[in-house]
Amino acid sequence: MRTDPAQAVNVGDMLEGDANAATLAGLTGIWLDRGIDFITGGPPPTADETVLRIERLTDLPDQLSRTNA
Repeated sequence: MRTDPAQAVNVGDMLEGDANAATLAGLTGIWLDRGIDFITGGPPPTADETVLRIERLTDLPDQLSRTNA
């Protein structure tokens, strides 16, 4: 694909394995916070304020427009 990682976005429902890993790889990571920790079944982890977060995939276009502004 030869896309610059800084121009790529990864959306995932696991904070560490998806959103934070994408950010470490140079992509924009967006956490799809579904309100549950899929590993433990408990409440979701707490993200710091730097993590881009959405609760529904329908929120993605708005998040992307804010990210690219």
